[in-house]
This record gives sequence, C-alpha cells and structure tokens, in this order.
Amino acid sequence: MGRPWIFFFSVYLFVSALAQAIVEVEDGPLTNGGFEVVPPNEGAIPGWDVKGTVELIELGQKQGGMILVVPEGRRAARLGNDAGVSQAVALEEGSSYSVTFSAARTCAQLESLNVSVLGEVETASQSVDLQTVYNVEGWDAYTWAFVAPAGKGGSGGVRVAFGNPGMEDDPTCGPVIDSVAIKKLFTPDRPKENLVVNGDFEEGPWMFQNASLGVLLPTNLFSEASSLPGWTVESNRAVRYVDSYHYSVPGGKRAVELLSGKEGILSQMVETTPQKQYSLTFSVGAAGDSCQEPMAVMAFAGDRAENVHYAPMGNMTHQTANLTFTARAERTRVAFYSVYYNTRSDDRSSLCGPVVDDVGVWVVSGCYGGGRWRGLWWVVFVMVWVVL
Repeated sequence: MGRPWIFFFSVYLFVSALAQAIVEVEDGPLTNGGFEVVPPNEGAIPGWDVKGTVELIELGQKQGGMILVVPEGRRAARLGNDAGVSQAVALEEGSSYSVTFSAARTCAQLESLNVSVLGEVETASQSVDLQTVYNVEGWDAYTWAFVAPAGKGGSGGVRVAFGNPGMEDDPTCGPVIDSVAIKKLFTPDRPKENLVVNGDFEEGPWMFQNASLGVLLPTNLFSEASSLPGWTVESNRAVRYVDSYHYSVPGGKRAVELLSGKEGILSQMVETTPQKQYSLTFSVGAAGDSCQEPMAVMAFAGDRAENVHYAPMGNMTHQTANLTFTARAERTRVAFYSVYYNTRSDDRSSLCGPVVDDVGVWVVSGCYGGGRWRGLWWVVFVMVWVVL
C-alpha cells in the first residue's frame, strides 16, 4: 500500500491551490480603488499597474488657474495621453459584473475614458464620454457592465483597465478617475404574473454609501451585459441609478431617475402573446433633489404611448400610472424617458428628472385592469348568471 497519506495530502494541496487560484473578487472597492494609499516611489500606485504618464493628484491641487477635481477623498488618478491603469482580479468566466467608478475631465470638453476587461484572448470595452457633466460638482459616478472572459490558463484571472484614448496638446491633461468598485450581477426572478425583469430596480451596480450623486448608467445598447439586469439604456445620454439613502424612492431601496429628455431612454423587451391585452403599471415620483417642475414621463408599450405628468396629491412623493395595450408580437418593447429637460432649482445646472420605479406588465383578463385583476370577469359572469 505504501504511504496513502502522502497521496491524499498531495491531492489536498492541489485542490487547495486550485481553489485559491480561482477565488472571486468580493463585491466592493478594488484594492486601493480610491487611490488614497501614498505610493512608495514616483510613477507607482499601490494595487495598480501603470502605463504611460499617470499622476496622483491631491485635493486642492492647481494647474494654472484651474483647481483639479478630486471626486472623493484626498487623492485621485489623472491619466495622461495614451496612459492607463489596470488591476488583476479573479472573476467567474461567463458571469456578469459591473464596475462602478467616479470620473471627471480636466482640460478638454471632449475627453473620454476607455473602460475594459482583458482576458486571455477576449477583450470587452466601452468608451465613456465625459463631455456632459451632470452636476455642478464637476464629476460623476458611472458604471459599466461586462461578461467575464476566460482568464489565463482558465484561472479566472482577468484585468480591469482604464485608459485615456486622447492625445491632448498638453500631455498632462486627461481624465481623472477615482473610487473604483466591482459587483457581480444576478438576474432576479420575476414576481408572479409580472412579465418585467427587475421591475423594482433592486438589482444593480455597486453604490458607495457615502456617495450622494447616484450612479450614471451610460448607453449599453450594444453591450453583452447591463448594469441594471433586464434593462437597456438606448440613448446617448445616461440615466441615474439612485438609492433611498440620498433620494426619495417610491418603493424598496433603488429606483431610476430619468435625465436629459429624449436623450435618456430606458427600455426592456418583455415576452407577450400577440393580440392579448396587457397593462403596463409603474410609479412616477420626485427624487427629492430639488428638481424643478413640471416633471413628466413618456411611457411606451408596444404601439401605445402616454404622457404621465407628476402631480401627486397632498404630501405624496409619487403616484402610480397604468397604460393598457394590445401586444402585436411575441416580444414587446416597454420604454420610458423624461418629457422635459429638468435641472435642479438650487443651482439650475445639475441635471435631474422624474423617478420611475415598480414597473410591471400584467395580463388583462377582462376590461377592469391589469394582472392583479386576473379572473375578475369570471366573478362578474357568475354573478350575472345567478341574478338572471
């Protein structure tokens, strides 16, 4: 028999090493994701690999007559021409993840930031346009979702990278990044009879508890994954993902604030039966961020559209709406955008808009409403039959 314990011990070491090699990164900030750790020498940033000219800027730092923007904390990273930073993370191949980060521009309005994930042979990336600043703070929090590619040797190890694709006249110019975090995404089960996936918006990207600006969801029309599972941002402007810690939310902990009028469209394709009648229900509210009225939502369901103005009664901060439609195909598009280009009354520059939450599509079984009235017409029929 020899020494069987040697064999089993060897197997144990092998399995332990393999398990350690593929342990996934936990939800939350990446290593030194806020760039707050002071580097031991110039050109190095703890936790990050640096390519090109990358500068750690500090709160209050000036460039000429301009004070550089540090989104959060005391430090952030500025990426020079064709420069970037990256960090190795362990992810589950084929699963969806979202990266949340803060970003600001410095010298030019046309600055952008490339966000990518690099696997063994695959690369997913998106360019985030920093031209539009959505609030007077001078920076915004963004999120980007991707499907994790295969890592080297199938280990699950990939690299999350941020790069400056621009070539400015001043090589020290470039986008600023800060507060980088990651979260694994799940597609929640649909509630009974509701055809909408994640209609309450509770599943979404990582949000920092001390961040009061929400998280912007840029367009993901051509992406494999969505930071808001089930939903697509179709347009060239973002919508804002908000939480109940800093905003008024109709239900639960999360909702979506619609920005920039027709330039910020949120949509989902739901499975329907042709010629069957359905009811689209949703909540419309005010985010509690001093957004100037009037506020209104344009809602679409198949070939129907309805303009819903926010006009709550008394002290209510939200109201419900209902749009009945007849499906024409096996998949029906449900979409929302803000009718107006709203700004905050306290600074008249920060973009804002109505909040949408608790979206549902229900089968209409009779002429009295949505899925929650299923079977009501049977009751009416029986009552009439008894009377007669």
